[in-house]
Amino acid sequence: MNESLSKGSVCFLTLDMGFGGAEKVIATLANKLSESGREVTIVTFLDQNDFSNVLDTRIKIDYLSVKNFKTSFFVLCNYLHKNRFDNFIANIWPLTIFSLPIRFFSRKTNLVFIEHCILSEQYKSKHLIFKFLLKLSISMFYRFAHHVVCVSQGVKDDLISFGVPKNKSLVIFNPLMPAFSNACDLKNKKIRNWIQGSSINLVAVGQLIQAKNFLNLIKSINILVHREKYDLRLLVLGDGEERVALEDAINEYSLGQHVYLPGWVEDPIPFIESSDLLVLSSDYEGFGLVIIEALSVGVNVVSTNCKTGPSEILKGGEFGFLCAVNDEKSLSSSIKEALKKPLPKNKLLERASDFSPRKITEEYEKILI
Repeated sequence: MNESLSKGSVCFLTLDMGFGGAEKVIATLANKLSESGREVTIVTFLDQNDFSNVLDTRIKIDYLSVKNFKTSFFVLCNYLHKNRFDNFIANIWPLTIFSLPIRFFSRKTNLVFIEHCILSEQYKSKHLIFKFLLKLSISMFYRFAHHVVCVSQGVKDDLISFGVPKNKSLVIFNPLMPAFSNACDLKNKKIRNWIQGSSINLVAVGQLIQAKNFLNLIKSINILVHREKYDLRLLVLGDGEERVALEDAINEYSLGQHVYLPGWVEDPIPFIESSDLLVLSSDYEGFGLVIIEALSVGVNVVSTNCKTGPSEILKGGEFGFLCAVNDEKSLSSSIKEALKKPLPKNKLLERASDFSPRKITEEYEKILI
């Protein structure tokens, strides 16, 4: 019997398919599973899909088109009642909890949760009632999943502290998404022209939110430019609620000629490849997909030592440079060290191969039916 015909169907559940780390992982896994002969569906609550030109044409996309999020659970229940899948993969709390009705509608379905975040950090500023309900929902309902995939050991330890059974949780790192064609639009031309104006180019990628702590990165650039007299430029690819605060800091430190915030680009890898160094300044990370994107093109990495994803990817500093969290002096020192004594490109490429889509998909195949 043809092996591909014996493989079960797979459905991924996510909020939307807008550009983001978790969405890149879904797109990559969906493509590889579809290539292997599985029927693959991606179901989203919202209509956004920034991967339409990347996804395998055989993959089915179902948009629930939820207008009021209060009704989203019931909309999903109706969808699950009408559709059957051999494997159902829900990404990120609370969507993981929302998917539980599938155990009643289709008892034979293999239910898999993927958690990408350090939930205790992500929601640490919430009030006590929220935290209580978060822990209660995880401890009560995650045991109904057949497998709980954690994208790093740090995420696994965090979930176990919430009450997830150890025997159901396992670590599978995120895969590297293959590079795809980057549109040569006006924004990208402006970025490339800006990069050419400096002898040293740094790049950072991510949502402009507090957890990414780009403010600390700007402070470190201030040290390097004004105190250490480095001729460098920093390109920050991303957008978010912290943009105004970051622009204010750039003006305060007179870094307008040294830091550029152009917003999101379709594919950051070509700009990472054109840089001397990728810098990740986060206070915490579940994984750190941009790190393996940098390693895949042989670019050195400086990252805060979050004790979770980044330090796991870089193996405690063997494959990159780690610095203290929220410490601009430590960050600037690590940037100086990485620029003076970069790790050899072949070593970085070798580490990146551990996150190839083929290898990571093989790990998922072990838990799918």
